[in-house]
Amino acid sequence: MVDIVKQNIIEKKIFLIRGLNVMLDKDLAGLYGVPIKRLIEQVKRNTKRFPGDFMFQLTKDEFKILRSHFATSSWGGRRYLPYVFTEQGVAMLSSVLNSDRAILVNIGIMRVFVNIRKLVATNKGILNKLNQLEYKVHSHDKKIKTIFEVIHRPSDTKLLSPGKPFSNKKTVRDIISSCEKYIYWVDKYFSRAGLDWLSESLNASEVKSIKILMSSEKADEKFISLYKDLKKELKSNGVKCELRVIIDNKLNADIHDRWVISENLCYNMPSTDTIARGQYSEVKRTANFPPFNNWWRKSKNI
Repeated sequence: MVDIVKQNIIEKKIFLIRGLNVMLDKDLAGLYGVPIKRLIEQVKRNTKRFPGDFMFQLTKDEFKILRSHFATSSWGGRRYLPYVFTEQGVAMLSSVLNSDRAILVNIGIMRVFVNIRKLVATNKGILNKLNQLEYKVHSHDKKIKTIFEVIHRPSDTKLLSPGKPFSNKKTVRDIISSCEKYIYWVDKYFSRAGLDWLSESLNASEVKSIKILMSSEKADEKFISLYKDLKKELKSNGVKCELRVIIDNKLNADIHDRWVISENLCYNMPSTDTIARGQYSEVKRTANFPPFNNWWRKSKNI
């Protein structure tokens, strides 16, 4: 079984699609030793565990481009477009497949993802030479373009892993404490852990407004009670805290990612539950601020 998780095998099965490193359903099914049909069935039975940044289905154009990378077809007679899984989605698969083999395979895959990032981060000299090479290359070869897309992925990314529960939470607390003027937190599955981190790490002298946007499904009586306690506590420190739930079905379907947004920063986040459980994930700073105010107007006050 050890042979199926060798790095060189897994590396060949990672592709860059929509700016993300992903693995195909057929390749993952082969590594796990299960039919593709069973893998997809298990995912569909646990759809809440696989938001859009964990798993998505390829478009016809994306599938066509991907197939062009292979000299011969190895796809068979597929009746649907393939699904692909990001690093977080792969980590989640072991929990729904629930087998020793799936756990072992996932450990190997996670190590490859980590090694890819380490390689890019530590080889600055190589990066400079590749920058010079990219300037000179005018070919439109898709493989060359893919290499440069991987190299230029944002480096301001922090990895979270099960082996570092305290470091994982410190990463989130550091983000909260560095926010200025306001904090807008978008997480459909926002949990008590998020309330705890706000209470522990908020810089009340800098932040005067907090807005939390989440799914109505998670806003049960116990959570609302805890939220009201925090709201009262923050108010005494001069901080206004508000919470709204998503009631529009289209908006609920459109919001896939989770965000912490402030005047001076924006982070693409894992869900608070994912961080609290210590699952493999990443926190990534981005310059692409989402349309939060539009989402907020379409949501319902608690």
